[in-house]
Formats: sequence, C-alpha cells, structure tokens
Amino acid sequence: MQPTPDEVRAALERVLASSSFASTNRLSRFLRFVVERTLAGQAERLKEYVIGVEVFDRNERYDPRIDSIVRVEAGRLRAKLDEYYRGAGGGDLVAIRLEKGGYAPYFERRGDAQAAAARVAVSAPRRRCRARRGARYRRRGLARRAPKRRRAATRRRGAAVHELFERR
Repeated sequence: MQPTPDEVRAALERVLASSSFASTNRLSRFLRFVVERTLAGQAERLKEYVIGVEVFDRNERYDPRIDSIVRVEAGRLRAKLDEYYRGAGGGDLVAIRLEKGGYAPYFERRGDAQAAAARVAVSAPRRRCRARRGARYRRRGLARRAPKRRRAATRRRGAAVHELFERR
C-alpha cells in the first residue's frame, strides 16, 4: 500500500530536519522540489533542465549537457538519503527514494519488521577486517606478515634449495 501524501510530507519534514540535511540548503531545496512536484502529479515533468532552472537558479540558457550540476547534486542527494535511512531514519515507516537514472522520487511504506531490522543493522558493532590490518602494516612501512604455514613452507623450500647448491 502506498503512503498517503500527508505521510510523505511528514517523512519529508523529518528528513529535512535531520542532522544529515541540516547544512545542505541546495539538497534540501532539491528534495523538497521533487517530492512536492511528484505529489502534485507532475513526476513526468521532472527533467534535468526544469530542476536546473527552478532549483539551482540557472538562467533560461542553461544547457544540461554542459553544466552537470543537477546530475552531481542528484548523486549527493541519493547518498544523503541512504545515510539518513541507515542512521537516524532507520525507524521511519515511510521512506523517500530517488533511483539512479531519474529525478522522480518514489515513496515506500516500510514494514515494522523492516524498520526494526534497519535499527538493529545500524546499532551492530563493526569488526575490523584483515584488509584494514594489512593497510596498517603497509602504512607503517612494514610488509604484511605471511601466515605461519606459508613462512614454514618457505623455510623448507629455502633449505631444499640450499641443499642443492651444497651438493654441487
């Protein structure tokens, strides 16, 4: 079931009031513009040129092929929305999504289980991975340590090669 326009507007206000969007005036204007136009039934008219002129104050000679402001800001907006729904908005029941390749958002009602899973995923501690440990060694100028088995095998091979040279 699709969320109602009032639920979408409430979700929009929660997103814009969050810390992720607190200092991003252009992204906030962009998100509000595309959400309001979509709710007004004008989603098919959300084109790069229209957004460039109406949201980013470009003049009527704006050429989207030359000026990529809308594409760049749309990518930033997608990233900010993902950040919000992974963090503070993990428990929101209505999510606003902006898919790649277009500027018309879609709205999804997230179930209680999905919202709870997002909250749990956000609060789960992160483990250090081996790649990060290897990077730490390299940063210090040290070679990454080989596992014990590989070191022992290398030692045996080295001894065998040494024996060959001794026999000659």
